[in-house]
Order: sequence, then structure tokens, then C-alpha cells
Amino acid sequence: MRSTSKRIRQCHISANTTGDHVFNSNIEQLIQSIKITVESEILMSLLSYAKLLHEIIDCDNRFSKEYFLQIEQSISNTQSNQLINELIKLVHSYFDKYLSASVILRCYIQLHIPTTESGNNQGVSIQFQILKEIQEMETIIETNENLFLDYYKKHYEILKYLNKYPSIEDYHLYLLEYEKKIFDDLRSIVLELRTIFLKTYDIIIKNLPKIQVPRNPPMTSMIN
Repeated sequence: MRSTSKRIRQCHISANTTGDHVFNSNIEQLIQSIKITVESEILMSLLSYAKLLHEIIDCDNRFSKEYFLQIEQSISNTQSNQLINELIKLVHSYFDKYLSASVILRCYIQLHIPTTESGNNQGVSIQFQILKEIQEMETIIETNENLFLDYYKKHYEILKYLNKYPSIEDYHLYLLEYEKKIFDDLRSIVLELRTIFLKTYDIIIKNLPKIQVPRNPPMTSMIN
């Protein structure tokens, strides 16, 4: 009976050891996958998105000042402006692209942060500074997302008054000016997004060696 119990305990310990080994192996694979994703995909995608945003503001007719004439013609007293909605949807897609990339970038940097030690922590300080800057850019994007929510809420309120007092010209002018403001805001956001993508790419590339190896390896003795 004792022999059987002993064998059961040994099997339980062996199973736990095997499980821990598999778990650790999976964690290591995940870490390596994140590192490969950042170094081979994410960084280049940041640069690609910055170039696309540059082309949008320079070449996409929908962001030209002349395009607002079409937006003005599509203004309705009963529903949202579909042309503005299309632009918001496009800009919002770049919000999602950046936030998806920034989550992985922050994880990548945190994976390279060593344990706290005395000595040369300059590289570690750089890691934390980059994390801070990425979080600040995420905050800018989240603030702009709230701008769109405010736009729809305010737009609804204007339409409500327009339908209640259709003869008051000021409400019609107010709606026109409000659409003009969000259109100008969208143009500014595209320029800001271009800067955010480019700045993130630049700060990571320039500091990549310090991110990957924040501390110099200890000097090894030449004596065997």
C-alpha cells in the first residue's frame, strides 16, 4: 500500500515538473514571437502608415479644402452627414492601427527591462522614457476618439433644434459651421497621426540597441 502511494506521489511530482516545463516553454515561445513581430513587422508598419497618412493629406481629394463644398451639399436637417462619417471611419481605422501596435511595442520594451540593480541604469531609464512617450501618444489618440463622440452628440442636438425651429436661420448656419469645424479637425488629426506614427518609429529605431540591451554585459575574465 505504501509502495503504491509512493508511486502515485512520484507520478504527481513528475506530472507537475512536465507541466511546468511545457508552460515555461510556451511562455518562451510567446516572448520570442512578440520580439520577432516587433522587429520584423510592427516597426516597418509604423513607417508605412506614416507614409500612407502623408499621401492622404497630400493626394486624397477627400481631405482637400475644395471637398468641403461636397460636404456642404450633403448636409441634411434629419440625418448625419455621410461624407463626414466616411472620413471619421477612415481616421478611426488609423487610431486602431496605432493602438494595436503600441500595445505590442510596450510589451516588447517591458520584456527587455531587467531587474532593478545598482550601477549603470541609463539604458533602463531610456526604456521607461520611451514607454512614457508611447503612452502619451496613446492618450492623444484616445482624446481624439472622444472628439468624434462629442461631434455626434452635438450634431444630434443641432438637428433637434433645427427640426423644432426650422425657420431660424442661425441654426442652419450653426450646423454648417459645425461641419466645417469637424472637417478641419479631421485634417489636423491626420497630420497629427502621421507625426505620431513617424515619431514612434523614430524613437524605437534610434534606441533599439539600448532597448534590447539596456545594460552592458559584465566584463569577463580572459583567464580560464
